[in-house]
Amino acid sequence: MPLSRPASAADIHYRVEPTDLNAHLFTVTLTVQRPTASQELSLPVWIPGSYLVREFSKNLQALAARQGQRALQTAQLDKHRWQVQCAEGKPLVLTYQVCAYDSSVRTAWLDASRGFFNGTSLCLRVHGQETQPHTLELARTAATATWAAATGLRPLDADKQGFGLYLAADYDELVDCPVELGNFWVGRFKACGIAHQFVVALRRSTASACWPTRRKFAKPPSASGTARARRLSKATSSCSTPWETAMAGWNTATRQR
Repeated sequence: MPLSRPASAADIHYRVEPTDLNAHLFTVTLTVQRPTASQELSLPVWIPGSYLVREFSKNLQALAARQGQRALQTAQLDKHRWQVQCAEGKPLVLTYQVCAYDSSVRTAWLDASRGFFNGTSLCLRVHGQETQPHTLELARTAATATWAAATGLRPLDADKQGFGLYLAADYDELVDCPVELGNFWVGRFKACGIAHQFVVALRRSTASACWPTRRKFAKPPSASGTARARRLSKATSSCSTPWETAMAGWNTATRQR
């Protein structure tokens, strides 16, 4: 049974658990506090920044719905949409599994050494409530006890390794912040006094093989042709071994979109 919903979770709450590393399976529990009587849900067919039709729904399986102890029937409307008839306003809980076996940055991956996912691959969209705050709970398991987690979402109640509860302003922000799981290297730097953090996921544990370097650069000229005199600091990184992903997690002190 999934853990109870955190007290600080939003009305749309996802709990993501890396259930079976060898079978590449994530288990997702979605709680909708105030569903409609005929609640529609869907997975996106494309991801922001990459607009090919990818049919993420083909990896979703074992969808089940309930309200309290009452099991509900789910009807699949087409390739990527489902509908649940339920009691309006009573919490609706959906559970399902997602097979994560695509190592590209556009989808999801899970094995014994690493996990990664975009919300477009794992998080069903709750129709009619897309603009509401959404929370994402990253659950730790015995098999991932030594792993860390990274994402650009704002932490509400996360531990030192990054597992716990995160907040998104709406569904768009949720699916625009991918999640990296595993033993990765974390780089930190400041630009204009703002702290930044980025994650590099390596093929093997070689964090010591990566090092940050700094160089100065001037801001480009403005539209009027006058260059700013102020110089900024830019951070880059180098790795002596192959790396897979350098965009999975980041945090800044800037206002969330």
